[in-house]
Amino acid sequence: MKKWIFILPFIIIIIVILFFSGYRFTAFSAAKSHDFLPVDADVVEQHDIGSSVIYLFKSDEEEMYHTVLSEKKCFFYHSDVSTYTPFRSGDIQTIGGIRYTTKDEEATMMSVISNDKEVAYIEAGAEPYTKKKKIKIGEPITFLFSYSKPINQLNAVATNKEGEELYYYGYPENATHININEDLRWYKIDEQ
Repeated sequence: MKKWIFILPFIIIIIVILFFSGYRFTAFSAAKSHDFLPVDADVVEQHDIGSSVIYLFKSDEEEMYHTVLSEKKCFFYHSDVSTYTPFRSGDIQTIGGIRYTTKDEEATMMSVISNDKEVAYIEAGAEPYTKKKKIKIGEPITFLFSYSKPINQLNAVATNKEGEELYYYGYPENATHININEDLRWYKIDEQ
């Protein structure tokens, strides 16, 4: 019993230090404690990838989507990786994306929402691992890949029911100057 009197305070101190370092008992609480996540952010999607969990949050106050990765580390979860995507006014937009590589896992996630009634499918991926998904107006779809690739290299295109390409995701073609943060988006193909 006397042994526990000395060990218990030590364990409590370790747990408090881990807590203030961002470690939590659940993946969700680790994601919510991420430094860059706004207080008003609500979960849009959750994806379990092995021992890690990817969350997509929406912040109406900051007008941004945030993608947060929670990684399992021993008995705890920790979130130190996130990306953000500002709201855009286009007919089709990417609302989340992240890629990561660890010693044991790698993955790429891309979430898209469309408000264009002609867009029926989104196709994305690096050859030969491409996926094609049906999309409905105002409903997000998510692509999860078991490899790590920048989302601008996923060759994403939006097509109509007949398979004609209407939009592509990336940077403007034949541009002389590119703003990495502003120019990575969906472009209508007939306007290029």
